[in-house]
Amino acid sequence: MRGKVRTIEAAAFVHETEDRQKIEAAIKNLIPRASIQEEDLQGHYGTSIKKINLKVEGPGTDEETTSLLSKMGAFEKGDIYSRIMEGIERNKIYIRIDKQELVRNLIKLSGDNQIKIIITFYSANDAKEYLAEQGR
Repeated sequence: MRGKVRTIEAAAFVHETEDRQKIEAAIKNLIPRASIQEEDLQGHYGTSIKKINLKVEGPGTDEETTSLLSKMGAFEKGDIYSRIMEGIERNKIYIRIDKQELVRNLIKLSGDNQIKIIITFYSANDAKEYLAEQGR
């Protein structure tokens, strides 16, 4: 029997002034089973930028999602749950986490300097059922 979560994907841009290994380790700690791919990019002024992409799919993705959400504070979880449970008819949750706070082992929602996470469910109904099962 398949779970409710199809994939977890995360992406972060790491500038040459940032410690790529610290950022990668922080994301890997957040999503341990993720496979990592890196892409070399160049900034507007010729600076080096790495894009780190992580992905989890297949058996165990529900458990990985539960682990990810359990690491979030009440405010962050409440915000995510309410957006889904209020009737969003999509099968995806988009989360933006502050990259520097994550390096400090804190999870804060952010609009700047972020790690983008997309949790894709098999259906919108699966998303709502999954979040309801998580105790919201």
